[in-house]
Amino acid sequence: MLIVIFSFYGVEVVSVTSGEAKNPEKSLPRAMRSMVLRLTLFYVIAIAIVVAVVPWTQAGLHSGVTTSPFVLVFRDVGIPAAAGIMNFVVLTAALSSMNTNLYLTTRMMFSLSRSRFAPQSFGRLAQNGAPRNALLLSTVGLALAAILSVVYADTAYFYLFGISIFGGILVWMFVLATVLAFRRKRAAQGLPPSPLQMPLYPWSAIFGLVALFGILLTAFPDGLQVAWYAGVPYIVVISIIYFFVRRGTQTPAQAPDAPEHKSAS
Repeated sequence: MLIVIFSFYGVEVVSVTSGEAKNPEKSLPRAMRSMVLRLTLFYVIAIAIVVAVVPWTQAGLHSGVTTSPFVLVFRDVGIPAAAGIMNFVVLTAALSSMNTNLYLTTRMMFSLSRSRFAPQSFGRLAQNGAPRNALLLSTVGLALAAILSVVYADTAYFYLFGISIFGGILVWMFVLATVLAFRRKRAAQGLPPSPLQMPLYPWSAIFGLVALFGILLTAFPDGLQVAWYAGVPYIVVISIIYFFVRRGTQTPAQAPDAPEHKSAS
């Protein structure tokens, strides 16, 4: 289940781009629908092909098979160098994910700084309009993760994987809770409905919260318990810092060097 959840990490990045979109009311709904279609094609159909070709006894983690089921499919249809092809796909996917998360962390640090929840230096823009300081901080984090993966080759992956899963599930829970609060506040102010509606709202959001909470409590096996040991203290510390910072924080006016932003809400 954790691997399944991890495979869909990053879908929220679409909404983060709203701050730089020229027409978010039209571009974001179109991007979201396109993303759902692509995920259906890339994940569901790909897995359907695998289970139609590879016996389930040869695809499980406990079956003693160390070869990817996708490699087995390529071999069965007579494609040479199947393992090399899959390694290329995996490496390019990893680089794409790294690039996406580098953008995401930079963008979030920039936004936190402009909202006065992070040092102001991370909200400054270079002459070309890029948040260079926030990008450098994100790059340092990426470099540290790469160093840890080399120094602690036997354990680093599981530790980083577990911590990222823990944080990602919490982010999704916060997103769903924010949707519920945002829609209620929007209706109370008499504002028109958002152009992109959540299907089966509010039950879909409530079901998502319950499901994610259940996964968070039950799905971490031995070897990934470090996610709890690192995640819970981090959440406690960052929450305390937030409430202290929030006391002296007011919504700032947009700084003169800020890029143009249009709200997607």
